[in-house]
Amino acid sequence: MAPPLRIAFLGECMIELYEKPGEAPGTMHRTVGGDTLNAAVYCRRALGDDASVAVHYVTRLGDDPFGREIPAFIESQGVETTHVHLAEGETTGLYAISRDSRGERSFAYWRSVAAARRLFTDGREAALARDLAGFDAFYFTGISLAILPPECRARLLSLAREMKAAGRIVGFDGNYRPRLWESADAARETIASAHGSATITMPGLDDEQALYGDRDALAAAERLLGFGASAAIVKSGGDPAVVAEPGHVREVAGQQAPRIVDTTAAGDSFNGAAMAVCLKGGTLDEAAEAGHRMASAVIGEYGAIVGREGTVWPRGPLG
Repeated sequence: MAPPLRIAFLGECMIELYEKPGEAPGTMHRTVGGDTLNAAVYCRRALGDDASVAVHYVTRLGDDPFGREIPAFIESQGVETTHVHLAEGETTGLYAISRDSRGERSFAYWRSVAAARRLFTDGREAALARDLAGFDAFYFTGISLAILPPECRARLLSLAREMKAAGRIVGFDGNYRPRLWESADAARETIASAHGSATITMPGLDDEQALYGDRDALAAAERLLGFGASAAIVKSGGDPAVVAEPGHVREVAGQQAPRIVDTTAAGDSFNGAAMAVCLKGGTLDEAAEAGHRMASAVIGEYGAIVGREGTVWPRGPLG
């Protein structure tokens, strides 16, 4: 039997705190989240019972009580933790979610000294890069880059380019968070390079407009191909996604959500399901369709990583 395909999702995961409407003020629910971890979990759920793909998460956590709990949580979601490192004496990041009446969210973060910021500076970076280069697919985001110092960003981008050149699947989402960057110019330059390193880049239109001023999703998709991305899917919430590859640009319709209570992880879940389709050899249109389907389920519940019901596809992303 052939060994399973391996995909690595790399970035920062944190303790997540959130409130539910109608509960007593100050009542907080605690779980785990982070853009790349969210995507990894929903990739695994989209793959369902398919054992031919192993989903791995790559991060660095503090060995505080919260950090020590996280690997077990990740494993409970069916995601491998071989590359989850607990750093002695360091701390784990935390964020809290606030929502308006439409389910749109805002975040407050406590992450300035989080262990994940030293993911590629702890003396293990060369061995980590060599190991990940042997994976079949890789996914990272603008947040994965933003939390690292510039020299470590360069190492991460070099790894992505190496994997793309070797014929691996490389997924990326710009996920622009201004507070994490030293300047908008640094973000524009670094994220443009990351888009170019991707075989499929899947940003949200709002992030791309904030950085590059695109007039619409079509303009954003054309620019992403100009950066060197092999293909692009530009997300616009529940509106149609623009799917682009050289010489062929089209729209893939969204899917109506039964209800919207919390848009946290909408884009991450879209990307996770889309990566599952790519791993199984599906088309870009099928990837976008799977992304819409997953996101429409996720935004109907609270939190970044929601209950399994409605988000696990036993027959896989193409079933």
